[in-house]
Amino acid sequence: MRFTTFSLLVIVIMLIAPGAIALHDEDKGPEKFGSYEFKEQDIKAATDACDAPAGIAGPEFVPTVRDNQPNLALLKDAKPNASSLLGGWCPQRHCTEYLNDGFYNNCRSWIINAVPGWAQIDIGAVANVNRIYFGSDHAQNFLDRMTADFDILVATTKADANSEANTWTKVYTHKGAAISKTTEITFDDVEARWVRIHIRLNNDARIDEIEIYGGNDPMAVEPTAKLTTIWAQVKTDKF
Repeated sequence: MRFTTFSLLVIVIMLIAPGAIALHDEDKGPEKFGSYEFKEQDIKAATDACDAPAGIAGPEFVPTVRDNQPNLALLKDAKPNASSLLGGWCPQRHCTEYLNDGFYNNCRSWIINAVPGWAQIDIGAVANVNRIYFGSDHAQNFLDRMTADFDILVATTKADANSEANTWTKVYTHKGAAISKTTEITFDDVEARWVRIHIRLNNDARIDEIEIYGGNDPMAVEPTAKLTTIWAQVKTDKF
């Protein structure tokens, strides 16, 4: 078999290329949006820390802005929390802090350890919220660990560990198709500081990243006389 110089070059590149790959080649979003400042997204550090096998997608940028709206989960002071964490993996992958670290895909995801349980983001201040995005694996290399039975809850005064506490308001419930791809979930405008995904079933469910949005000026919140349960429409994000 004869090899051309080009063929040999391709083989060398394949041999020295890192195992983690980027499937979507998504651009890094702005570091600021008006008065909002976002977390640092150091993709080199994230990729170096990722132990994805060859051919499996490594970290990819999560948007800081969608449709001219800031991703409130990526604000500089936004903090993640969870009821539990599958042990034995963090920091290589599946850490609680990866719920809003600004990177998609399996090695930058969180996995619950016991259900019922939850994952949440404290965006740092009360804001208008009307949609979130989340999925199990953005790149769709892994089609396991999906959740199909969950609620979206919001709170303004206290992030009680008990999802049934009266400080929480349910804005969306889902019992149906499992959430695999990065998926948009919408609901009526609501005041929120804490946004929680409460998982009832699907032990070992994985959340790739939680994104939170809510209007062009989400921190300018008008008082709401009454908060009611809203059943939202779900649509899959196309990448």
